[in-house]
Amino acid sequence: MGTAIKHKRTVALVAAFAGLCWAGLVGLVFLLNAGDYRDFWFPARIIVYVLLLIAPALTFMPLGRVLGLAFYGYWSVIGWAGFGFVFAFLTPDLARSRNENLGSLILLLICFFAVLVSLLLPLCYVAGASLFAKAYRPARYDISRATREAVLLSLYILLLAFMQLLGSLTWVYAFILLLIVIVIELLVLSRSRIR
Repeated sequence: MGTAIKHKRTVALVAAFAGLCWAGLVGLVFLLNAGDYRDFWFPARIIVYVLLLIAPALTFMPLGRVLGLAFYGYWSVIGWAGFGFVFAFLTPDLARSRNENLGSLILLLICFFAVLVSLLLPLCYVAGASLFAKAYRPARYDISRATREAVLLSLYILLLAFMQLLGSLTWVYAFILLLIVIVIELLVLSRSRIR
């Protein structure tokens, strides 16, 4: 009984500290505009660098342990830190043309992909576990299936964002891409069932 209470307190303390780190990060980036300072060693920027590592680590490393994924926490920390750094300090200049900003936009989309995978992987795992609850045991806890689905959905969202960036996104293209993602997943699932 005492160990369970200590564990709950520890989880609550880590969650509260993670929330404070995320709040501090949002405050420094959006309210104090820490990205406007060009000096790399400016104190507000250094605090943002540290928070970009601590906040995702406190959020996603425990989640990776719960899911049993050794790589998930590291992937999430690198993805969120990269996305936060690019978003805060390498944002595209609106005064320049789209072609001049293309490099930073592509870097932002790559980091956005890593963030999407880190968000969608637990959701796909939980959804798959509830859908396959009555299936045999390996299907219920198949983390590779959840990883594949998270990557496919992230690629779909990334393609939509890239097409919107190029100005060529329509509802027809979005629907066709969604059908392609669904067909790929169904083909992979049918192939694994045949085996």
